[in-house]
Amino acid sequence: MNVALVHLATRETPEATLEAALALLEQAHRQGAEIAVLPELFPSVYRYEEAHKTPGVLSALAQFCKQSGLTVVAGVLEPHQDRYANRAQVIGPEGLRATYTKTHLIPAFNEPAHMTPGQDLVHLGLKGFKAGIAICFDLRFPELFRAYAVEGVDLFLIPSAWPMSRSYAWELFCKARAAENQAYLIAVNHAEDPFGAASLAIDPMGMEMLRLEAEGVGVVALDPSYPARLRQEFPVFPQRRPELYAGLLKSPVSK
Repeated sequence: MNVALVHLATRETPEATLEAALALLEQAHRQGAEIAVLPELFPSVYRYEEAHKTPGVLSALAQFCKQSGLTVVAGVLEPHQDRYANRAQVIGPEGLRATYTKTHLIPAFNEPAHMTPGQDLVHLGLKGFKAGIAICFDLRFPELFRAYAVEGVDLFLIPSAWPMSRSYAWELFCKARAAENQAYLIAVNHAEDPFGAASLAIDPMGMEMLRLEAEGVGVVALDPSYPARLRQEFPVFPQRRPELYAGLLKSPVSK
């Protein structure tokens, strides 16, 4: 399966960003991509007043996917009741495939004050993979990725808006989440300040397959048989000791 990482800078308006995104998606399509991943909140970042334009953006993406046959994972900001939701929408040629709402909201960007967290993990079949969806700050919570892995997820798709100032942690988490779960990981970031950490494709051994540091598209080929083969040759999950991990279910203690 060929996956495109769309390392995109958000423009001054959602309309201008959409135009740039569609041009890069067309480039990805020409390069043989079957799946493409856009950044978190790609049309507007944290400009809440522009959230009402998201349906139009998603409609244009759906039309592109129908015409091209591409499946797109798009991070968007959407109104939700009297607040907002930070979501990854998976759109295929047949329409909407899945919706993941960010489950871990980041205080550094004041998300808890404006957004409602998601309550569900979301995975779906994509071209021979079982793909699990996460968003940016979720990377700091290994429990989420292990929960996916024990359900058979072997590909993580992660739209993100990660600051360059914390890029070391970003790369560490991306590689660790892939290696510890023996799964591919595709993490796609913004190209503009204050974000700008590299978009990354990581293999199930935690090795870097592709890095994008400037706006553009990179396409990487993933082997659906590799995670299962690795999990059989080097079994990790059967050695888990869930009876020792009950503390994971406790509320955190402040000291």
